[in-house]
Amino acid sequence: MTDPDPEQDDLSTRTQVDDFKTDTTSCSVYANGTGMGMYCNTFGGGDTKTLREKYGDQKFQQCRYSELPPTVKEPYNANPDKGRFMLMTCLDNIDFDTYNGGPNRTLSLSIVFVPFGTDTSDHHNGITDFLWNQIDRNKPMPVPFLVARPNSTPLVGIPTFFTFQWMDPATQTPMEETRNGGAYREVTAGDVVMRARATKVVINPQQQGIKATTCLADAPYREGELPRNQPADACSIIFPRSSASARKYATKPIPANIKDAFYADVTVTWEVTYGEVGGESHTLGNGFSMRMRQVLPVQEVQAPNQPPTVIY
Repeated sequence: MTDPDPEQDDLSTRTQVDDFKTDTTSCSVYANGTGMGMYCNTFGGGDTKTLREKYGDQKFQQCRYSELPPTVKEPYNANPDKGRFMLMTCLDNIDFDTYNGGPNRTLSLSIVFVPFGTDTSDHHNGITDFLWNQIDRNKPMPVPFLVARPNSTPLVGIPTFFTFQWMDPATQTPMEETRNGGAYREVTAGDVVMRARATKVVINPQQQGIKATTCLADAPYREGELPRNQPADACSIIFPRSSASARKYATKPIPANIKDAFYADVTVTWEVTYGEVGGESHTLGNGFSMRMRQVLPVQEVQAPNQPPTVIY
């Protein structure tokens, strides 16, 4: 399926909040483009001091680095003598005048180039440990990494099909034991449950003459089948040129450290519901958009270490 890319800002959908009560629980449920959760009286009141009052001027480590998971392909590194790519996870929108960081907290995950000599160690103090240890209480949305088929690096003029490797940004590991191939998230507190389901993923290479494509969150692909035999709702793009000219035809700026690759916008739409366990569900908001950018190299000719090209 293909859609024109609508004019949107670069930020994921802002937080929306609603109140919900059962016979035993009173909650404020919230969601945004990067996560969801709830604050309920069954959790207890927590510490009555705000973060600022409790931890004073302690320095908070906002971002942490880790190695790329084995299932994530490292982007092309044009400067291997100067640095490497790592996974960077950041806690954003912290309200230090609340006792727990506030309901607008978000967790972001990205692949970034890290120059050698950069301090990538985890720092530990009271406020840093407190906020990072809270991640599991409020769930970040799974993040999709593009998986190109049948060649791991797309080739010019040949249909490239995309599936999605859904990653948990909190643990930085592939999603397991979830529905819809990982495009699902559930949070339960007492007798209240929240569920998030990804409904679509839009891939926009942000290049002149290359349209965005809208895909199912669990985009199908038949391994070993020719392009003409793939499902009608498979997610695909035919690239008319390689990414060697990416910067020349880019419709959005490409960071200086991204070499010979498109820098695609990837937008996930989430549907979030909440309600009593086993009871009626209510929809929160009108859909939430998670927006990120991912490196997408496209080759003019097949590299020696790539799988055989599938011709149709």
